[in-house]
Amino acid sequence: MENTKSFLILLLILLNSALADVTKDTTHFKVIGVVDSFQWAPDRYENDFRYDIFYYIPEALRTRAQVSGLIFNHGGGSSTMDREGSIKTVGKYMPDLKRMADELGIVVVLPSANGLNWGGHTRGLLRDLARMMRQELDIDPNRLGLSGHSMGGMGITRNYLWGADEFAFYLPMAAGMDEVQQTEQQLNKVFNVPYVHLQGLHDHFDIFITRCLEQVKRTRELEVKYNVPSKLQMYFYDGPHNYDFDLFKTTLSKLLANSPRNLYQAELWGSLHTVKSKNVENSITYDYDSEARYFWLELTRTDLSSSERVDFHAKIDGQTVFIEMPVLPQKSKSLKLYLHSSMIDLSKPIDVNLNGSIVVSRVPKNGIAQNMDPLDPGFIFEDSIEFDL
Repeated sequence: MENTKSFLILLLILLNSALADVTKDTTHFKVIGVVDSFQWAPDRYENDFRYDIFYYIPEALRTRAQVSGLIFNHGGGSSTMDREGSIKTVGKYMPDLKRMADELGIVVVLPSANGLNWGGHTRGLLRDLARMMRQELDIDPNRLGLSGHSMGGMGITRNYLWGADEFAFYLPMAAGMDEVQQTEQQLNKVFNVPYVHLQGLHDHFDIFITRCLEQVKRTRELEVKYNVPSKLQMYFYDGPHNYDFDLFKTTLSKLLANSPRNLYQAELWGSLHTVKSKNVENSITYDYDSEARYFWLELTRTDLSSSERVDFHAKIDGQTVFIEMPVLPQKSKSLKLYLHSSMIDLSKPIDVNLNGSIVVSRVPKNGIAQNMDPLDPGFIFEDSIEFDL
C-alpha cells in the first residue's frame, strides 16, 4: 500500500511537470523558442494606435514556472519617429537580448515605441505591459526588471518616478537624467528600488557623463540627509556609447538573483499622481491616467477632473505607521494602507500618525493573505486600513 501511495505521488508530480507551461493561458505570448511579436495597446489609446511588442521565450523555459523577466527599451531618436524606424531599431537589439535570454534563462520583451519614442506615454505603457506579462506568463511577479539603452535609458530616467514599485530594478545604459529633473522627490525613489546605471566614459554624448556624476552627487547628499544608504549604483567603464554586453549580462544576472521586488519595505519615499486627461503625442491620443498607489499606500475616493501630485514619506516604527505629507491632497478624500505581517504585528493594536497626529487606532486582528490587485499576482497583503483625510 505504501509503495502504491508513493508511486501515485510521483506520478502526480510528473504529470504536473508535464503540464507546466511558462505561457500559461495567454492571448499574446503564444510562441516559444523563436522571436515573435504582436500588436497591442492599452484600452485607453485612441486613433487605433498599436505598439509592436517583440518577445523571446527560450525553449528551455517551456516547462518552467516562476521564471524571471526583462522589459527592454530600445534606443533611437530621429530614426525612430515612425513605426518602421522603431521596428527596425528593435531588430538591432534583439540578437543581443535573445542571447541574453538563452544564457540567463529569462523572458525578454522589447516594446517598440512606434514613433512616440519614450515620452509621457512611457510610464503607462511599461506599467500595463508589466501587468500583462504577470497575467499571461508564469513569471515570478517580483523578478521582473526594466532596462534600456540610449533613448530607451532616457525614458527610464524620465518615468521611473511613477512606476518604481512595478519593477524589481532599473538598469538604464548610456543615458543621463536631466539635471532639472534631479529633484529630491525624483531621486529618492532609489531608496526603495535598485537603480543601476552603466555608463561608458567615452560616450560621444558627454552630457550623459556630466548628468550621471551630478545624479550621484545629489543622491549621496540625500543619503546623508536621510541617514540611510540608497540603492543607486553608477558604473563608469572604459567604453563608448554602445553598451558592454558582458557587463550588461553580469549586472543583470546579479540583479535578477539578488534584488527581487520588495513590496513590504518599512520605509517609503513616494509620489502619487491622480488625473484622468487626454494627451497627444505625434498625433496619437491616449489617456494620461493615475499612479495613485506606491507600494503599500494609495489615494482613494479621488476626483480625477484635474491633476494632483502628492509627495510623502512613510515609515513603520513598532506598531505605528508614520506618514508625512507636507501638502495634503485636495482631490482625494481618503488614504488606504495595505498591511502584511512581515511589516507589522497584525495581532496587536496599530496606530496611524499623519503629520504628527494619530488619525487611526486599529484594534488587533489576524489578517488572511490575499491578492489585493487582480492585475498583479504579487500584490499579496493580509489587511488594509482606509481613513478619511
